[in-house]
Amino acid sequence: MVNFSTVDILNVRVACLDFPGILNQVEGWLPGSERRTILYANAHCLNTACEDAQVRSALKQADLVYADGVSVVWASRFLSGRRLVKMTGADWIWPFCRWAQARRVSLYLLGGKPGVGRRAAEVLLQRYPSLDILGSADGFFQEKGEAEVVREINRLCPQVLFIGMGTPLQEKWVAAQRPALDVPLCWAVGALFDYVAGDERRVPAGMYSLGLEWLWRLWVNPRGKWRRYILGNPLFAWRVLKQRIKSQPRIS
Repeated sequence: MVNFSTVDILNVRVACLDFPGILNQVEGWLPGSERRTILYANAHCLNTACEDAQVRSALKQADLVYADGVSVVWASRFLSGRRLVKMTGADWIWPFCRWAQARRVSLYLLGGKPGVGRRAAEVLLQRYPSLDILGSADGFFQEKGEAEVVREINRLCPQVLFIGMGTPLQEKWVAAQRPALDVPLCWAVGALFDYVAGDERRVPAGMYSLGLEWLWRLWVNPRGKWRRYILGNPLFAWRVLKQRIKSQPRIS
């Protein structure tokens, strides 16, 4: 059962939930037999969805899509007047693990370069020793083949499968493999494992509070991120503006 309202941003329904609300939804889903999927939306994800039918379909079919970027929060207020809550995995992973440890919710970490998921699991277990992490695998399937990883996940039966491959790979992988994965909840998390393992630096607190996380990432990795932010952010703003214009009633 879906117990939350949504906002339509570029034809994707983004949940009007804060993180405790997401946890309440997940807690209600996990005892059931129906398979669920959680994805996130930021400007890059929604730009990609506008241009890639597979990503667009994955986002539309997900059971819950939450805001993972200040641009999406801005777009919601501009389009509907409703204020979304920006949730970044590197922030919510700690309260999530505290919640999962208390409820004995089991996890599997899939994503990142070889060794990243394993190191992220070690960091999480240092803080939450009773956390039930059943296994990990890299997102390039170099240590284990893709079919082997799917078999391992089904054999271990985690309740939550975190998938960190980045957009558009994780959305397409989840859409393609979801029927084969006997897991109650698949949750795409982007570069989360890199942050937990310490391979990626967090944005300074001052820039984060001003909504300038994108500028920090551009400064840290200009060659890898210039297209996503220098071109992508204005394109996202233009697309949102067009959506608002189209939604306005015409006066005749």
